[in-house]
Amino acid sequence: MSPGQSRSRHRSVKSSLVSVRGVSGLQELLTELAVVLLPRGMTPKRFGELARSAFVQAAADMSKLRNGKVNHSRVAAQTGLSRADVKRLLTSNMFDSVRPDQTPIRKVIAGWRTDRKFANRDGSPKRLRISGSRTSFTNLVKKHGGDVPHRAVLDELRRIGAVSVDEDSVQLQSSHHHCQRHDFVFLSPVLPALVDGIRIASTKARPRAASSIHRLSLPVETEVDLAIVRDRCASSAKAMLEGLGHSLGTQVTVPKRRVKSAYSFTITVLLAENRAERTQSTS
Repeated sequence: MSPGQSRSRHRSVKSSLVSVRGVSGLQELLTELAVVLLPRGMTPKRFGELARSAFVQAAADMSKLRNGKVNHSRVAAQTGLSRADVKRLLTSNMFDSVRPDQTPIRKVIAGWRTDRKFANRDGSPKRLRISGSRTSFTNLVKKHGGDVPHRAVLDELRRIGAVSVDEDSVQLQSSHHHCQRHDFVFLSPVLPALVDGIRIASTKARPRAASSIHRLSLPVETEVDLAIVRDRCASSAKAMLEGLGHSLGTQVTVPKRRVKSAYSFTITVLLAENRAERTQSTS
């Protein structure tokens, strides 16, 4: 192998390793998102639809012509989607795809409320025997839950607090909880910090990006220690931000007329509590 071929092979291997590390980091981010979103009713199908719409919108913002119109062919080239799909995604309401999927869990709940075999005359869901009768929970799942075993459906319904279970019967709870499961407003407070972090990490000036992110982890032994550290960090962070705002606000020149500034500098402090999950012992 010639020196030129050796260098080329070395660069190729190095590039592959960097690519693998990058994909691994993205996979870790998506896994963390899945851990949070899955219990709240988000499915891979819905997430994929939202992701397709987001990628097309981002590509459209990068592909506008001078007259303000979007070059659909350029968007298709960037995203790998057909021009027909690009046009559909740009003209349809993105929030239509936020509607909950008909997962086996939702199908079973819907059948429990609407199927006369499993609902009372007033439309309320019956208390069902888990098995052993024609109107059992087992038969409900067979009819409305597809090929998912009734035990798996029952375990998931119990986990999300949708049913109460006695020794041999199960009752569906009110629907209020299920509406809350599909509410993702809880993400709003952390979105600015998340977006800032991604933009910092993706900057071309890598040394500058690394110096913009600082992280400190403080191990604690007890709940009391955790409360002390939590209060101390919260008060210190507040005092630091207020002090910086006051001192820098008097030093930086502020225009007399209120005009939109071309530059800004944002400081975000996140205080996160990490609790080790306790594993349940099996007898």
